[in-house]
Amino acid sequence: MIGPRANMDISRLVNPRSIAVVGATDRPGSYAHNTLLNLIRNGYAGTVIGVHPNRKEVLSFSCVPSIGDLSEPVDVVVIATPADSVPGYLTAARQLGCGGAVVFAAGFAEIGNIDAQNALVAAAGDLPVIGPNGNGYVSVPARAAVWGDAALLPENSGPIALITQSGNVGVVLLAHRQGLGLHSIFSVGNSAVVDAAALISSLATTDGVRVIGAYLENDGDGARLTQALAACASNDVRVVVLKAGRSERGLAAGAAHTAAVAGDQRVFEALIQEAGGILVRQPAELIETSRALAVGRRDPRGAAVVTCSGGDATLAADLAQDAGTILADFSAETLQELALLLPITATATNPLDHTNSVWADTEAVAKICETVARDPEVGHLLYVQDLPPGLSAGPRAEWDDTRAGGIAGGTRAQLQTLLVSSMPGQEPGDAVGGLVSALKAVAALQLPAPVPDRLLQIAECANRAKINPGGQYLAEHSAKEFLRAAGISVPKSQLVANAADAVSAAAEIGFPVAIKVSAPGLIHKSDIGALALNLADGDEVREASAELLRIPGLPAGPELLIEAMVEPGIEVFVAAHRLGLVPCVVVGMGGVWAEVLADVAVIPLPADNTRVIFEISRLRGAALLRGDRGQKAFAIEELAQLVVTAGNLLMDEHLTMIELNPVVVNSSTAVAVDAVICR
Repeated sequence: MIGPRANMDISRLVNPRSIAVVGATDRPGSYAHNTLLNLIRNGYAGTVIGVHPNRKEVLSFSCVPSIGDLSEPVDVVVIATPADSVPGYLTAARQLGCGGAVVFAAGFAEIGNIDAQNALVAAAGDLPVIGPNGNGYVSVPARAAVWGDAALLPENSGPIALITQSGNVGVVLLAHRQGLGLHSIFSVGNSAVVDAAALISSLATTDGVRVIGAYLENDGDGARLTQALAACASNDVRVVVLKAGRSERGLAAGAAHTAAVAGDQRVFEALIQEAGGILVRQPAELIETSRALAVGRRDPRGAAVVTCSGGDATLAADLAQDAGTILADFSAETLQELALLLPITATATNPLDHTNSVWADTEAVAKICETVARDPEVGHLLYVQDLPPGLSAGPRAEWDDTRAGGIAGGTRAQLQTLLVSSMPGQEPGDAVGGLVSALKAVAALQLPAPVPDRLLQIAECANRAKINPGGQYLAEHSAKEFLRAAGISVPKSQLVANAADAVSAAAEIGFPVAIKVSAPGLIHKSDIGALALNLADGDEVREASAELLRIPGLPAGPELLIEAMVEPGIEVFVAAHRLGLVPCVVVGMGGVWAEVLADVAVIPLPADNTRVIFEISRLRGAALLRGDRGQKAFAIEELAQLVVTAGNLLMDEHLTMIELNPVVVNSSTAVAVDAVICR
């Protein structure tokens, strides 16, 4: 199937001065009728023309018989006709020089009709097309609701652009207008011509866009997506992603541990995090986190949370830890000032409960929040308040007065207050959303800004990795030869064909030894008993060798790999693969616990020693390697170099996957004991 185009210019779609609707009709409920009504109701000021062979006018808009009859190229052609007519209209729009098109019709790749989708893409050429099988798009700055369902735009344009691969999710997002700060929504459907990567790249340089939120159902092209994320990083545009299909499909059909501990979703998450983006799990979070990012500013300093509830304060502390949000430690001066401002029943801590003693006292709450916001260690201020529905005028005024103080305090200190709620459905109208979403946003804003050059390097690796893999699993002795040549430490070994030679090899290597059956395609040796460990003398080697060669179902021509036993240490899992969105290396606690613990770091390639050491330090099992509490320290730098070398080997030799499990790390070395390589 022909894929989406790169580098599509959607500027005429975002700010259209003229729109033509093919299939214009006054039939209620149709896509064409809804689009025309949306343009009327939302005050679109540009030119609108209907295209219909038999109509002169629809809903007061004049019509022409065909696209070729338009007096000049329009910025947007809306095609609201059946699938089989779409290629012809796209060809006409492209030849006329129109700015882009929207295709509502279904009947393409979503039902397996690849020929129809290829015909659409070929007809479009370099014409940007939103769809097919989508809801269209809206641009709030242009008051252009080119949308197949009823759409009511917010009065004012905001900084948030949304992209969705689900039409219904797009409808839900558009309906959630209150306080969203919406700039535009694109429902990309099948993404035949313009996909999420193209939109992200273009929106990153669109005036007024500060945050891009995306609902994605597939990964798309890794290199192009990474380039788009680099464009966001270059323009300080924040990214929030809701990725559907988080259940693991597996990278190697269960052929190795890598599929279980670092599958497609983990690689996707690693890339988004590399780009400074935030991953969320439901549409409400997508909206709330986008709002919080739009309001917040990048600052490495800590966050302060202020509320009128001890319960909310305690909860906020727990949620901040879960989100990775750094809470500020108030200075001695701040604590002294708060002691004078807070009621006697309150304690000056962060999160801070100012108690109900100052409830509805706008000035008192403002002074408390201003004092907190002026602390030199505070870079983010969150004020927590729920607004129960159905309040009468008197109580409602008290809630409003209290909240006004929280906002005013931050404003006086020139620090934007993030107003948040702890209860769904009880957010004040000016709230960014829930506490969890806000804390996630703050955690992202506390991190260093993403580096565009680093993302472009990842994109380059992703492009290099597009060479079709062979899918052949090497015999372990061949895999070890690859590793040894690259400079990765492996056990001393010899390859033999029979038990007698095994005894001689073991004596030369030195006891104790391990014996493994080595043959192409033999991966899970332990599952069939194709290895023997800690053999202490020649008799044990002879007996074990004979038994191993008698195992039924071995691949043709099995050989025996005789290896020295490695000095005991910490067992670590290391892998490198290019089966996910972008090539990556994986490092974590390994051995038989690799899949059970899944304590791994996924690092997009290229990776260097400094980055690998940092990621190792974040593992739950890092304390074992560091030798905390007086225990022996292990060779972390040697482990990091092994990981980097594995990544380089993957790319330089165009391998599909390298899996080293375990790598045994002791006080001075890191040795790859077992190895699986897929070419």
